[in-house]
Amino acid sequence: MATCQLSLKIGLLNPAEWIDACPDLPLPLQQHPTYGRALESYGATAEQVTISDNHHVIGRALLIQRKFFGAIRFTTLFRGPIWCRENLPDKTKIEALKLLQNHFSPLRWNFLCTMPEMPDTLHNRTLLKHIKARRVMSGFSTVWVDLRPSKEDLRAALKGKWRNQLTKAEKSNLAISVGGRKEHQYNWLLEKEAAQRSKRRYQATPLGLVPTFIKASTPKSASGLLSLTALSGREKVAGALFLLHGNSATYHIGWANDTARTLNAQNRILWEGMLALKQKGIHFLDLGGLNTTDLAGIARFKLGMGAEPLTLVGAYI
Repeated sequence: MATCQLSLKIGLLNPAEWIDACPDLPLPLQQHPTYGRALESYGATAEQVTISDNHHVIGRALLIQRKFFGAIRFTTLFRGPIWCRENLPDKTKIEALKLLQNHFSPLRWNFLCTMPEMPDTLHNRTLLKHIKARRVMSGFSTVWVDLRPSKEDLRAALKGKWRNQLTKAEKSNLAISVGGRKEHQYNWLLEKEAAQRSKRRYQATPLGLVPTFIKASTPKSASGLLSLTALSGREKVAGALFLLHGNSATYHIGWANDTARTLNAQNRILWEGMLALKQKGIHFLDLGGLNTTDLAGIARFKLGMGAEPLTLVGAYI
């Protein structure tokens, strides 16, 4: 049996290589090369890490680096690495993170912050002590929906109240329009989201990420955009945007007016979005994070879709 012999290669992004990631594991948006290229439009530097064991690739990671005062480099590894094999031993994953951590040195003003896609358990916190970094932030929480089951099984998995609201929406006069990357199909929703953020006074991912993500997408990158609009007559009453990245997608923006809320239009939008993503060959849907403090109603809505929440182990530096 060959001994574990890990090595790292850090270089430029190669979107085509991301297809080597395990098809049975979700691929977070923050680890897809199109996301890295989009952030480069905001002045960041994106790099790709290839992790090998005895010269066989076992994982990849997207690093986002920013410079401060010309000398201080701060690099983040958010929700990675992405493994190319299922059931890799925990020891191998931790050794890979440790090897990556050692590549950076605070003595050279070169810092790495890591938030791996690992559940927040005592076991995982204990394992991460071996990378010689300290936990500086609690973990990000989200919900992954597995879209691989049949349409019937997906519907059966919905919580009872959520499914009843969907049935009500389906009996209304709503029409659902499915679109893609054409500006007129999603620009109106960005405007509604901007007004919603201003009214409710909350911050989120910059709205400019959507057009930059689309611009960075290429046929080989397996990324793109899915937009859905609910219409009552000719009035747009609700909508949603999904960012597509490899075998996964992220629910990025959702909006509904008073008419839509009365009709439970957002349930219909999310359900139709799931089915459209499934038809496109997307296996996993990330519902985009849970904020049970400031956006508790939205968090309850996402949890109503039946999947269990995931809280990550936290950020280490």
